[in-house]
Amino acid sequence: MDRRVRRTRNLLGNALLELVQEKKFEQITIQDITDRADLNRATFYLHYDSKEKLLADSLESYFDALVEQITPLTLEKPIWENPEADEMVFAHVAEHADLYRVLLGEDGMGYVINRVIDYIAEFSILQLKAGLGEVEPHTPIEIMARHVAGSLYALITWWLMNDMPYTPREMAEMTTRLCVTGTVPTPLPAS
Repeated sequence: MDRRVRRTRNLLGNALLELVQEKKFEQITIQDITDRADLNRATFYLHYDSKEKLLADSLESYFDALVEQITPLTLEKPIWENPEADEMVFAHVAEHADLYRVLLGEDGMGYVINRVIDYIAEFSILQLKAGLGEVEPHTPIEIMARHVAGSLYALITWWLMNDMPYTPREMAEMTTRLCVTGTVPTPLPAS
């Protein structure tokens, strides 16, 4: 992508990410975005056809940076068995808590939510395929990936809406435990 295009898209994305923390998404106009970015409306429409698309693309750049950090940790142990990787996810969310509260809260948008889950699921599919190798999974990989993505999304949303009562590390350990063992407690061995 051309450097000028990247710069313009970053300006638009940053403007929108600032605005969603100030007022409801549905109240934000294209004009608000372009005014904040100090660009004209025509420039917006050269790059995007909707503010939803701009928001989803802007969030993906956040996710790309996070995935880049997580990937080295997942080379030996997949993300769903890796509390260190999950902790990085929760730390990232904590760092950008105001933004994620707006996006994942009661006034969040379905389009963006689905893009977030799709992004996590795509990463999970790669992890699952690499982790399973030639082993035939008991459930289709796409279903497992959606399970991991939906679970992570649900836990992050709950955590944010409840003022982050647990540390990123505690959330990561619980998330990993739920993905690895599920919700049914393992019986203690007989003595």
